[in-house]
Amino acid sequence: MSLLSEDVKNEIRVVSKSVVGIHASINYEVFQYNYLQRNGNLVRDPNSPVGYKLDSGNGDSGVIVTTDHKTLSGGGLIINFNNAASKYTILTSNHLVSPEDTTDIYYLDDHGQPTDVLFARYVVDRVSITVRGESSWRSRADLIANDPVNDIAVIVTETETVLGQAFANKVGYDRDLDWGDWVFLFGYPKGIKQLTGGWISQAPYRNTLAVDAVVRFGYSGGPVFALSSDRAELQFVGLIKSVPSNTFEYIAPDGTLPVGYRLSYKEVERLFVKRKMMVEYGTAYFVRPQIIKKFFRLAEIVFEDNGIKLDSKYFDG
Repeated sequence: MSLLSEDVKNEIRVVSKSVVGIHASINYEVFQYNYLQRNGNLVRDPNSPVGYKLDSGNGDSGVIVTTDHKTLSGGGLIINFNNAASKYTILTSNHLVSPEDTTDIYYLDDHGQPTDVLFARYVVDRVSITVRGESSWRSRADLIANDPVNDIAVIVTETETVLGQAFANKVGYDRDLDWGDWVFLFGYPKGIKQLTGGWISQAPYRNTLAVDAVVRFGYSGGPVFALSSDRAELQFVGLIKSVPSNTFEYIAPDGTLPVGYRLSYKEVERLFVKRKMMVEYGTAYFVRPQIIKKFFRLAEIVFEDNGIKLDSKYFDG
């Protein structure tokens, strides 16, 4: 027995064909800093780019340069398909496809608060974005417009492979979503398209709403839908931007030691402090539809420059 009518279930099947998976692969150049110490204390240096004197002994610069790699995944909504050019235009979250150029990590004090001592600097070297539809085929995509403040972005990809169909229903810009309204959310956790839903409540963050849905990493960028007042169709009413999370820190070897290996004192130098993000299940935040409308209007000239003609519903509602 289903809690949803056959009409609603059919609407879900229809809009699901416009939902795609987004995958971003990010390569970083990492600069880790070794500091000179005197009597156990760091030495301040106003001429140093990091504020403290670096340990340049043994011919080193005091900076260790390495590389790192991170992957992000989430969802997106096909908002336009140009059949002649085989070009898909997709709405998603900015943080999935446009990471900050530079990320600084600082040492912590005894209370767990960041100090002014820089531990490492991560600089983005390359970002590769791919899109997948119902099949496992991935198509390379490019970012053409974004709003980092409200976490909105538009990407495009050209492929002969069918990724899905452009969203054909109405956009609910006029919906005054509030406490007690029910919405449906799509995402791509672990590369699998999934549906969930929940009741709306107010969010503590500007231009967002909260929903008590069971979501996990991979829902960011996914579309939010609500039934129209006559319950005839699902309208697009938001974009998932984040889920509450916490960090779990632990000590682990560098990855070359087998499970069950008994550490000797020599292996202590090969231990690393690692940090893992943990989802706090039960809440998701999404961008209000009116904010998305403003984004489309501001980005209209960008779409025109890229030969993209969006349906007027995205600008007028």
